[in-house]
Amino acid sequence: MASVTYVRQGEFLFKQGDVADAMFIVKTGKISLLITDGISQKEIDTASTGQLIGEMPLFDKKLRSAGAKAIIDSVLVQLPYKKLEDELVQMPEWVQAVLKKLSEKIREANNKILSDNKTP
Repeated sequence: MASVTYVRQGEFLFKQGDVADAMFIVKTGKISLLITDGISQKEIDTASTGQLIGEMPLFDKKLRSAGAKAIIDSVLVQLPYKKLEDELVQMPEWVQAVLKKLSEKIREANNKILSDNKTP
């Protein structure tokens, strides 16, 4: 089910707008989470050992809301959505709805950050 992914400093694990098929746990290293409007780019968070990234599309079936770029050489555990979806559908519907809503709220917050960044 899980596999190991290596990302070198400065390389993207994934980019904003990419089709998503997996989420990741940072095993070692540090990852910058970035959003862009095509003109400017803003770091919204960083992830380090033990943290999960790339989970939102599992719940809301949308494209990546942010990019993930290695700050230093990093090792991540890749968890394919296909396997996780089997587990997700077994959860109560209300849990699925809450997870989807939380993902929507994070996307909205990212968009607000970008629009606030444009305001002088």
